Amino acid sequence: MSTQTWEYKQLTQGQRYQIEALLRTECMQKEIAVSVGISESTLSRELSRNANDDGCGAESAHALASQRRVTATKFRKQINDTRP
Repeated sequence: MSTQTWEYKQLTQGQRYQIEALLRTECMQKEIAVSVGISESTLSRELSRNANDDGCGAESAHALASQRRVTATKFRKQINDTRP
């Protein structure tokens, strides 16, 4: 049985500029994802999370994503110490 490992990367501001430019040319999401080098689902999530009134602005999208990273709840492992 093979074990598959996933490497998670956050989108860079450059990738967001690419997405914005390709959206303006009315490319399909699949074409944009291939061009930027991300999965279609990543692109779909990016557009739904960071879209503003006039579409997906790269600067505002990057600012929103950065703010979410800052305010995200950090995982802390709970250790139950039962020693007397």
